[in-house]
Amino acid sequence: MTLNEFIAESSSLDNSTGNFAKKILDDERFPAEQSERQMLDYLDFETRKEGVNRTFQRFLAEFRKKNNKTLKIVLNFLKENNIQSLNDATEKGIAMGYVEACGYIVTIPLGNDYPPSISKDMDQLGEMNMQWVDISNGEQVQSFLFDGPNLGDGITLRFCCQEIQFNFLLSLID
Repeated sequence: MTLNEFIAESSSLDNSTGNFAKKILDDERFPAEQSERQMLDYLDFETRKEGVNRTFQRFLAEFRKKNNKTLKIVLNFLKENNIQSLNDATEKGIAMGYVEACGYIVTIPLGNDYPPSISKDMDQLGEMNMQWVDISNGEQVQSFLFDGPNLGDGITLRFCCQEIQFNFLLSLID
């Protein structure tokens, strides 16, 4: 599904994603004929100008759920294992505390079921939901939904994840 198709489909929804899609369709400056990257950069920039771009991040996550096979695998794994909090993930050995700037290392087994698009998928996931997170020394670290995603031993997907990002990930489970 293309971004333009997702926007059109979402515009009929009665929720924040639908409202955002309607706003995009009403925006005469939206670069609908440009590349997906250019369209997403435009939306990200425009929502940041307004101060907070949580609505865009949710919209992007819903779009990625439609066409990012690796994200679907991660969400299905969390759902099948009844992970409802970071504490659940830690107790089941899926997440483990790591250095503060990273937060937690999350490990999702892929087995032989990983999609051929996994490299592209990981790049997309590594760019999602950028936020600044306070750490104990008074500084902030930049955090993404999947920080530094990589393939580990035994065909596992590993990534750093701050608690706020893990909670956002859990909110994407259907």
